[in-house]
Amino acid sequence: MSAKKLLDEVVDYFKSEQWLRMMKTLQIKDEKVNHIHIYIDTKINPWCIEQVLKLYFAKIGHPIHRKIELFTSGQVSGSGTIHGVEPKGLPHFDMIFRYSDDKAIKPTDNREHNVEYWGEKYMEEFHAKYPFKTTLTEQDKKEMEAYFESSAWKDYCRLNESPEVVHIHANVETSVHPKIIREYALKAMAKQGWEIEYSVPVAFGMRGQMHGKVVFAGLKPEKMFDIAWGFNPVVTLIPSTKYWLTTESPTYDARTMNEIPNLLKRNYYHILSLAEMEEIASRF
Repeated sequence: MSAKKLLDEVVDYFKSEQWLRMMKTLQIKDEKVNHIHIYIDTKINPWCIEQVLKLYFAKIGHPIHRKIELFTSGQVSGSGTIHGVEPKGLPHFDMIFRYSDDKAIKPTDNREHNVEYWGEKYMEEFHAKYPFKTTLTEQDKKEMEAYFESSAWKDYCRLNESPEVVHIHANVETSVHPKIIREYALKAMAKQGWEIEYSVPVAFGMRGQMHGKVVFAGLKPEKMFDIAWGFNPVVTLIPSTKYWLTTESPTYDARTMNEIPNLLKRNYYHILSLAEMEEIASRF
């Protein structure tokens, strides 16, 4: 493929039906949108896509104001995630990518929903499926506090503070409503010296089913990190006893950038020069 055709295809993607639908989702007004996923196939190096995204949103007046994380996906085999993309004044989103030598960038093939989002309405309905406790007894409160003093929580904090770890889930079992977990977590995080910009409930797919989590947008440490929960009616809040996305530990799933080079070695991902990226941005 010629360099001109490659650049043309990148520019065309940002005018495509999928991307315009993505932009429409980012600007939904009738409810708060907590999180968005967009799925693409690409032959462009993901670090270059990250830079193009920064140029695109800066040009339309919504500069990306948080650090973006890049790691392999724990949900889609052979894929990676450009994670925590947050244009100023808009919801944050993740771009999940797979390799394809067909076009520079295109919507992921064979996927029913290649743009999906979780807003307040969806999360209210999702939480309503579970008979959560919304009022805690004194014993419940002690058990909530016990989790945030546990070795599992301390492991989570240690890993989240490591510069090697770009994203992490604490995995828990609970009968308590996520909004209460969020309250206790924010207190524990403040005690840890962390600064949180905001926190929202989200759902995510794993092994064909939707699961819940609470997402925390950290300023210190500057990364997105989560508490993923599984409903268990006989416990208040405990570290997970079942594995989730990885097999390292049932109590957490941690992602580093160490896996990305191996993913990128499997195929040839084209690296755009600075001049090429600036040319692309000039055509937005």
